[in-house]
Amino acid sequence: MIPVSEEVALLLTECRHELTSILQSKFGCTFVCHNVENGSPSKSRGAEMRPDVRFRVKLPKGLKISVWKDDLTTHRVDAVVNAANGDLIHGAGLASALSKAGGKEIEEECKRIIRKISRLPTGKAVVTTAGLLPCKKVIHAVGPELPEGASHKDVEEAGVLLREAIFNILAKVEEERLQSVAIPAISSGLFHFPLKRCADIIVQTLKEYHDKKHRATQDLEIRLVNNDEPTVHQMERACREILGSDALYSREWKRQRKSLAKSPVLVRNARLHIKKGCIEEEEVDVIVNTVGQEVNLSTGEISRALLKKAGTKMQYEIQPRFYNFGEVITTDGYKLNCTHVYHAVCAQRSEKFSKQILKDVVEKCLKKATSAGMTSISFPAIGTGHLNFQKNEVASIMVGAAADLARKTGVYMDIFFVLFPSDLNTFKAFEREICSLEDFAGTSSTLMNASKEVAGAMGEAEQTPCIEVCCDSSEQKREATNWIVKLLYHTPESHRVLNNHILHFGLKEYNDLLSIETKRSVAIEEFLQDGLVGVTIKGTPKGVKGATLAVEALCCQAQEEFAQAEEDDLLSTLVRWQCEEIPELNKPGNSVALERAYLAGCDTRSFTVDGRGIEVSFKRMEATDLSGKCYAIERKSLLDEDAADVKKISKCFYQRKLVEQGNHVSKDKLFAGLEVIKIEKVENSLLEHHFQLKKQQLGGNTMLMYKQVSAQFCDLVCRVGFQKTYSPPRHQKFGAGIYFYSNPEALRKQDVGADMEEYVYIFLVQVLRGKSCKGSPELILPPALREDPLIGYNSVTGDTDTHVIFNSRQALPEYLITCRKAPASHTL
Repeated sequence: MIPVSEEVALLLTECRHELTSILQSKFGCTFVCHNVENGSPSKSRGAEMRPDVRFRVKLPKGLKISVWKDDLTTHRVDAVVNAANGDLIHGAGLASALSKAGGKEIEEECKRIIRKISRLPTGKAVVTTAGLLPCKKVIHAVGPELPEGASHKDVEEAGVLLREAIFNILAKVEEERLQSVAIPAISSGLFHFPLKRCADIIVQTLKEYHDKKHRATQDLEIRLVNNDEPTVHQMERACREILGSDALYSREWKRQRKSLAKSPVLVRNARLHIKKGCIEEEEVDVIVNTVGQEVNLSTGEISRALLKKAGTKMQYEIQPRFYNFGEVITTDGYKLNCTHVYHAVCAQRSEKFSKQILKDVVEKCLKKATSAGMTSISFPAIGTGHLNFQKNEVASIMVGAAADLARKTGVYMDIFFVLFPSDLNTFKAFEREICSLEDFAGTSSTLMNASKEVAGAMGEAEQTPCIEVCCDSSEQKREATNWIVKLLYHTPESHRVLNNHILHFGLKEYNDLLSIETKRSVAIEEFLQDGLVGVTIKGTPKGVKGATLAVEALCCQAQEEFAQAEEDDLLSTLVRWQCEEIPELNKPGNSVALERAYLAGCDTRSFTVDGRGIEVSFKRMEATDLSGKCYAIERKSLLDEDAADVKKISKCFYQRKLVEQGNHVSKDKLFAGLEVIKIEKVENSLLEHHFQLKKQQLGGNTMLMYKQVSAQFCDLVCRVGFQKTYSPPRHQKFGAGIYFYSNPEALRKQDVGADMEEYVYIFLVQVLRGKSCKGSPELILPPALREDPLIGYNSVTGDTDTHVIFNSRQALPEYLITCRKAPASHTL
């Protein structure tokens, strides 16, 4: 969660469309605003609901089923199910809520479906876009409707249709290759289906689906999601009775039942929490441990608990030496539910400056976590054990240090002080300090009485307006979060947007830039330096933030248009649709449009050719004009059927498949200074085919080379190959081409890519050099090979490790290697 001020909340409401486009284009992410309504903190509709899982089970074939209490409009899954009516008119209940949250795009697509099919029968389902919802798809399913007080016979007859609706939902999930779906209690609300029987039928149908499947369903998670307690209770009851009562509660629900938690206090952008629990069970970015100068994790109660759960590798990671007081050593979290553990070297209370060391340690941990892009951290009560500090002074020093740093720096962070459940005196000490912060801020205290247990009831939800970034990839999610934070909290009165797609701006885009200048009261100036293109935005911080979002959105739109045109060009030479009687359909643009519709699984595609309407049927392979006359069409393709299947499944021509680290990359040898996080095999039938054609033309062997790009261009490279606009070098010493490096060391020396990103993205690439010569800065294309200026070299070289090509089809991405930047040392 990223806390935002009321001013920023207003800005995000004004620029919601732009931010949605940017996050999707740059990082493949979506976002949800919590406790924000019309750009300001929500004061009228109460607390925002927190996701709350009540039941979870994994069935023998791998199918995962869970029960959640949550708002379906903010629930993060691949698809949510809408309890729709046959006309797909979303006028009330859940349908209305999803439609409003998702925007007009959902409503418009539903209207197009109804124009085509007239009405969706009971028990059937259709799929639409998700619009602004934090999911990929919405599945609209029509459940049976009953009159109030329906007879037992009517209920059982309607139950057949409800069962059919659930099976059709699951069929759509399979067709779309989705991995998670959220299903509400269809028909139980406005359609008057008895709630208990509704829950039984839904869960029993899920069990039948699992039992009758002939293949494993390990990739599918079905969530039964509702926002009212009676429905959630019935779903949980049905799951326990039908699927087995031995399924465990989630860790979060257990923690809510047994731990003593407090509502957080907001200090600028940081939220300070106190809670009772075991710190080794924390699910945060960072857990803080306290150690002696020898950093022996087998001594000390907290260290032993962390070591036992994390495993012995955590001790082995620490360099064997004597550490100074106040140092903070970073290790991996290993089997803990965190990314890192910070081991703080603290002094006995009797040591000189021990209190200052404790204060410094808290500040160092928070600064270290912030600089690494972490957003949550858990501290124990440092020093209350064998270091012999008084409980009151520990609480005062730790809470004071965290609050002071939050006030000074505006750091956004969830800061937890996790205390032993039996240590009531320490809890009271921390509670007094937290309460004093609330009094200092002039806000009313929301802390509960220290002696009362939560006992299964969720505390009052936070009222802080904040943003939640949603993404399947943890790396992309972190990059997106960091980007938002830097924009919202660190944007000065002058900001540069770097994106070479500005070169593709036309009259419309430049008119848009003028409009942005006027609307945001800023000055926008374009620049071109060493092959890098961008704009400088100057004005007030508020104006610069709004203008930056608008300019970034323009760049993302130009980026997508460029990629679409490049993909069309790749496709047009491999697939041609032909119709002898309608030659216009044979043109590359129409041929590509037909191919995309065909591979997307469409039944028909309409065209306007020479002023007359044409409808193409892919089932009959016919084109029909308005008079009803039919003409045969033909598809000629160099793509194999496997490639077509890939397109139908994934809606794109490429795939990124996770592979084991092995022969592909020797990380110790090739990636010194970087930690390899994951390796993905890139498969793209279009790029592969064109690369092989170019290889035949040049008649040369390929070389394995390396190329670093920023996060926002990883998917685009996989989609349409390497382009000059994606990752230009800092200095074009050898020409205005695409630069590759023969080894990672040379690549890293060039310092290419995005400096401010948390991860490093490196492609292992097959490159066709062909005939090569020495490069020079003024080259736009390779020089002529002989006297004929139309025959040129295929590439140029710089130093022994640098190679430059000018045709994107001479490079084929093989692997994408995601790395984490290793710190200079283990200490802060």
